[in-house]
Amino acid sequence: MNPGGPEEPTIRPWSSLLIRDYRLLWAASVLNALAIQIRNVASLYQVYDISGSALQLGLTGFFQAFPFVIFGLFAGALADVFDRKMLLLASTLGQLIPSLLLGILTLTGTIQVWHIYGLGFVGAVIDVFNWPARSALIPRLVPPTLLMNAVTLSTIILQTSFLLGPALGGVVIDYSGLVVTYFTTIALLVPAAFAVIGMRSSGAPQGERRRVSLRSLVEGVEFIWIQRIILSLFLLDFGVTLVGFYRPILPIFAADVFKMGASGLGVLYGAPSLGAVLGSVTLLMLGDVRRKGVLVIAAAVIFAASLALLGFSQWFWMALGAVLILGFTDSLSVAIRRTVVQLLAPDQLLGRASSLITVFSQATNGLGAVLAGAAAQAWGAPNALLVGSGICFLMILGTCLAIPQLWRYRSI
Repeated sequence: MNPGGPEEPTIRPWSSLLIRDYRLLWAASVLNALAIQIRNVASLYQVYDISGSALQLGLTGFFQAFPFVIFGLFAGALADVFDRKMLLLASTLGQLIPSLLLGILTLTGTIQVWHIYGLGFVGAVIDVFNWPARSALIPRLVPPTLLMNAVTLSTIILQTSFLLGPALGGVVIDYSGLVVTYFTTIALLVPAAFAVIGMRSSGAPQGERRRVSLRSLVEGVEFIWIQRIILSLFLLDFGVTLVGFYRPILPIFAADVFKMGASGLGVLYGAPSLGAVLGSVTLLMLGDVRRKGVLVIAAAVIFAASLALLGFSQWFWMALGAVLILGFTDSLSVAIRRTVVQLLAPDQLLGRASSLITVFSQATNGLGAVLAGAAAQAWGAPNALLVGSGICFLMILGTCLAIPQLWRYRSI
């Protein structure tokens, strides 16, 4: 440290939460995410209760996820044109509609599976417009030195909602029934809307007035292509996730490799989310990491090695440790990717750049799930992961050689 220069302020894990408007945004996001996860698990439970069909259960998840791929880029363009705070408020209030209708239909005993499909799709479409508006607001609420802290705190929201949402939903369903569960989500969404209303910062777009058009959608893709650091992060994530998407074949390990049944599968599925939370907490403790390129490459290398560890696992505890590390390293990559996008993207492109992350990850997860299933069918689940690990290492090496700026990248 230069003794004559100003001393940089210490970044603590909760530093961004000391800023009033960010604190309100974070609280609204927590309540919104929990409400959606509780409603989603209630919908899955109800579909299976009504139909007893695994196929219809799968279709429920499809209708909850597919809108992110269809409307993601358009939602990002909208966040670059309209007031982001108003979009955030509208999407939060909009979530009341599927929750209210599902509760009423269940209460009256008239609900059918197609109602759940349709309202799940509506809820997912509304949620698509929430994410880019929220992400694009963050750089306005915190100084650049706290951006990684703020993004990591926001990432924790998704991770903890996946952990706590289904658990809370299951408890409420067991003790109070589906009607109360759906109305509980309304009780969470109302204060979320008030938190957004309480924010003082403007969400209006900066610069000249813009319109949503096909050209505006293309501009977002062009920006990612031209900005080599962001492009390298996208390529790295695409390559690693495409051949290393392990979640769909975890049931094979639980049932056939370790003979653990449903309880073992539940533990295996929960471990990556726990690892992700630990990874985010680690980033919060580190503060602002300057060598973000080095960190994301290191995380990818450890991810690839952990895939091999899972493939070699002969004991359940060994596999549990492997998936814990997989979740940990994945959370590092997600937080850094979102931080770098918000550091490098201009305000007029923040919505589209942020939405591309979601579109990219959803599409890659879908393709990765298909490849994982096909590879496990052809070679067995352990061998599929070993092959995937090897290809991951090649993908990492190829990305670093093609775009060497990533290794050298450091934030100011």
